[in-house]
Amino acid sequence: MARVPVHEVRKLMLPLATAVDAVLELDCEQGGALAFGAIVSAKIETDPEPGLMVVVQRRGTESTDSRKFELPMLAAAFIRYCWKCRIPLPRYGAKKIEIGPDGFIFTIEGTVEVVRRHGALPQREALRSTAASAAPAAAAEASEPADAAEPVDAAGPIEPVVPMPEEAPAERVASAS
Repeated sequence: MARVPVHEVRKLMLPLATAVDAVLELDCEQGGALAFGAIVSAKIETDPEPGLMVVVQRRGTESTDSRKFELPMLAAAFIRYCWKCRIPLPRYGAKKIEIGPDGFIFTIEGTVEVVRRHGALPQREALRSTAASAAPAAAAEASEPADAAEPVDAAGPIEPVVPMPEEAPAERVASAS
């Protein structure tokens, strides 16, 4: 069966408070003690290694623990945090994390192919030849008001109707019964 691509880009903006919550949750799950103390400070560091620095005061003491979470650990914490909060994330795709204006930006980009549900589009060359023959007509219409013009893309005017193969309706009826 023919397939068509669907390209998805998902960006999650995680402010500093959400990032701290995610890393403390991950630290707690891995047996760390940061989640059991009081947060003294949290800041985003950019040099020399970008990441998140969290300083926590231990419960019942004056001492503090500081830990830096670098970007790969932050990405793992964000994925785990989204899973626990039931925020759906694509499983497959290129994952990237970067520092944003108010926190972190976690991007997942991928392409999936789904089964085509309708007939194929005409070849691009056929559309270009139609666009080339319509170019003089488009130039004549350019003198008309903008609201009367047809939509145009880089290849020329967009054809509003795409003729379907004649056997397509019979195939649809046969497959529906």
